[in-house]
Parts: sequence; structure tokens; C-alpha cells
Amino acid sequence: MGNGVEALAREVAEKVDRIRSLLAESSENEFVATFGAGVELDSAAILDEYCRTMDFSIEQGWVSSGNRAEWPALVVPEALTALYRITNAATAGYVGLFDKFCKGDIMDPDGEVHRSEEHWLQVGLIGNDQFSVSLMSGEVMFADQYFWRYGEQDSSRIVAPDMLTFFDEYMIGPKYREFLVDDEAERPGSWFRFLLDYGFA
Repeated sequence: MGNGVEALAREVAEKVDRIRSLLAESSENEFVATFGAGVELDSAAILDEYCRTMDFSIEQGWVSSGNRAEWPALVVPEALTALYRITNAATAGYVGLFDKFCKGDIMDPDGEVHRSEEHWLQVGLIGNDQFSVSLMSGEVMFADQYFWRYGEQDSSRIVAPDMLTFFDEYMIGPKYREFLVDDEAERPGSWFRFLLDYGFA
């Protein structure tokens, strides 16, 4: 691992250990939070499955065959594998990560999948919306899935430069607040209240 990823992974691992201990000691809460044992992701199998999905998209005419030229540059980001060594398929409040991944979808204002040629791996959910990580840059995107149905603005955006930062800031840190409406933010027994009470947010 690069020095930056390794240092952040150590910091996140220490926080997760502390949270596990606090959760074990706490009384009943309304939130769901699980931080299971870490696993070693099979990067080759993940990329193989992803490329098979892209092959199907090419066969259907949804993606240009020229897309295959990009596949040798695809990587399962270091920060994703480092996070999963710490905790597998973690859940924190409304955010849940997966133990298996698939191609991430980005929706257009007509409710159709677009930007299919881009290489996003869906790694988690909040409600019906997706979190995906780029197999090119390692960035993490919040992908709004239903804005078009309700006539809302598309709130899809890059939320973190990598998965460790996303986990640290948005799942066990202060930016989890961005996913809440005002009356939920400090509700007793909520995940964000837990983060506030113990100094994580």
C-alpha cells in the first residue's frame, strides 16, 4: 500500500476498534451499525466479473467496443481493499456497504442509465441511492437514482477521493450529517447522535 493509504488505514482501524467496543457496551439503540471482521477482497475476480458485465453492454450496443481498450488500466482501488481488510460490508446508520459488487448506474433526467462507458463499481447504498467507486481514479460517487421521478435536481456528486476517506468521513464521521434531514440529526438513539456523543462527529 502507498504510505498515505497505509496511514489512513491505521487511523480508520483504530476508530473501528473503538466503535466496536463502544457498541458492545451500549444499551439498545434505534440505529443499525455493524462492523464485522475484515476480509481479503479478490481483486482479480471483481475485475473479471465487471468486465463480463461490460462485455454484455457492448454486445447489446449500449457501450462502444472501443471501451475494451481501457480495461487493462482498471484497478480495484487500494483504499477499497484496505477498508475491507478492516471491516467487511459495514453498515452505519442508513449507509450500508456490500460484500459483493456490481456495475454502478448513473441516471439521467429521463430515468435512463447513461454514462455507461464510465467505470464505476457499486459498493453500497443509502436508501435507494448508490455509492460507487471509480476503477480508474478511486473516487467515490453518490449516485442519485430517483431524482428524475420526483422532478428534483440531480444530487449525484463525487463525495470522497477514496473509500477509506469516504468511510472515515461519511460513515463514522461528521459528514454523515449530510444524509439527514434536520429533525433526524440529533435525535436520541440515532447513529449521528452516537457519533456526536463519542467525539467522532
